[in-house]
Amino acid sequence: MRQRILVAIAVVGVTVCTFAVPAAAHVTVDPSSAPKGSTGTLSFLAPNEDPTAKMTELQVAFPTPPQTPIATVTVEAKPGWTAQVTTTKLTTPIVTDDGTINDIVSIVDWKAKTVADGVAAQQFGEFTVDADGLPKNENEVVFKAIQIYSDGKKVRWIDPVTSNGPNPTPILQLTNPDGSATPTTTASAPNPTVAVASTKDNSARALSIIAAALGAVALVFATGALMRKRRA
Repeated sequence: MRQRILVAIAVVGVTVCTFAVPAAAHVTVDPSSAPKGSTGTLSFLAPNEDPTAKMTELQVAFPTPPQTPIATVTVEAKPGWTAQVTTTKLTTPIVTDDGTINDIVSIVDWKAKTVADGVAAQQFGEFTVDADGLPKNENEVVFKAIQIYSDGKKVRWIDPVTSNGPNPTPILQLTNPDGSATPTTTASAPNPTVAVASTKDNSARALSIIAAALGAVALVFATGALMRKRRA
């Protein structure tokens, strides 16, 4: 009876671990913060959470009016992938030291040239752009992303970052030029719970570690009990 209980605990621990790990994975932007008005390289990290299909496409929507757009976005070449850029014409051009900008990037659509070039299960893809002229008067830049798999499935990362948002949008926090943080705001909520999303990720990771440790300990006891039984 004792052996059965220990084995059951091990099974429960492994099961909890299996379901807890995927909860922490979603499309994010790296780095997670940058100074207002600065220029920098942004990478969208997209994990493949499908055990059978490859991720063959990633669409990322950039802010457009009435949100403050990024002045200039250029796409880094990615081997085995193509990138289609969609632009939007501004009613109020952006005036910079280098000239006037009338069109801004609104969507970048990365596609694998073949299924073999796609992102396999348990791996992630990195999709990089150069962002010149991040907003100066905003506290964050909210992106939206859609993952498309070789079997046709789509996963939309377009939900507001709240405790009830299962598929949160990638968000770049904007800091003051001196490096200090600024209050976070979004168009959908006056006080977005970015910390809640982070807490959920940390909780999922902690649950995974606890479950794995519990399963390992239970397996050790179960193995010992079985060996003692055989000796007897």
